[in-house]
Amino acid sequence: MNNVIRKCIEHCKTRQCRLALPEGEDPRIQLAALAIKNQNIASPVLLGDAATINEVAKNEGNDLSGIEIIDTALPIPEHHSSVLIGKKKKITADNVADFVRLPVYRSVAMLHSDEADAMVAGAVLPTARVLEASFAVGPQADIKTLSSFFIMALNHQTEGIAESVLFADCAINIAPTEEQLAEIAITSARSAEKLFNDEPRVAMLSFSTHGSANHDNARKVAAAVEIVRARAPSIKIDGEMQVDTALSARVASTKLADPGDVAGNANVLIFPDLNAGNIAYKLVQYCGGAQATGPILQGFAKPVCDLSRGASVEDIVSAAAVTITLGDD
Repeated sequence: MNNVIRKCIEHCKTRQCRLALPEGEDPRIQLAALAIKNQNIASPVLLGDAATINEVAKNEGNDLSGIEIIDTALPIPEHHSSVLIGKKKKITADNVADFVRLPVYRSVAMLHSDEADAMVAGAVLPTARVLEASFAVGPQADIKTLSSFFIMALNHQTEGIAESVLFADCAINIAPTEEQLAEIAITSARSAEKLFNDEPRVAMLSFSTHGSANHDNARKVAAAVEIVRARAPSIKIDGEMQVDTALSARVASTKLADPGDVAGNANVLIFPDLNAGNIAYKLVQYCGGAQATGPILQGFAKPVCDLSRGASVEDIVSAAAVTITLGDD
């Protein structure tokens, strides 16, 4: 377990949040709920068809006697329906019941009703379904671009690369504009500040370093850097730059006369589009052996997480701890 996850778990023990887990029929979620409860990370709440949850638990040998279960097959509380109306344009008084019968939307209703502090989903549901429901949570007051990140815990560090690096955006924004890239960077820096023991150092990635390639895509990333500097001058940020320049002090010193605070020392990597971000985190995870925690959603009014469907029990527990910690002011 890396230091970031360990720090988050210790923090969660001081909070005792209620955690909504809307995929209660999945054996991994059940085991994660037991681990979360046993480690005093949070009070987990499994949502789904109670009969199915209990049948799976019996077959798997999971003792859920100490875990709260909300049976979404039972009649829906009125306040869970009313609180969702209008949270998305397509949720109306006429169709809200169709949404709130789904455990993931019921979990969102619990967030709005302050009956849950965080939600973790995605072990079974595809990303599109989790995001669709999460958008009903709504954004933070000052955020327009909702995004996501992974914490990549590196097993084999070389050249002084940080033990944990935040990758964004790897799940939501397919082709962000320069303004959206800037907001992703600002939100990611805020997330890193809450999670890391070290200050955020944000590298805006490209195939070009400081104008080495003359292309609109590289110029867009450079423009995003200037937007961040104007809007949030306290953030240490640089770009556009190639990923080796961002991570290796040796490479940075060969490409830049003055590497500054970020080049060769970055711990937050902002990818230019979803192609790059999604491919990069999976390469580092599967080829480099890194532990990937996420995607954690950021910029939302309440803490929510979209797991990878390949998530292990350990991944789910780690993601829960990070998600809860991220929600603290």
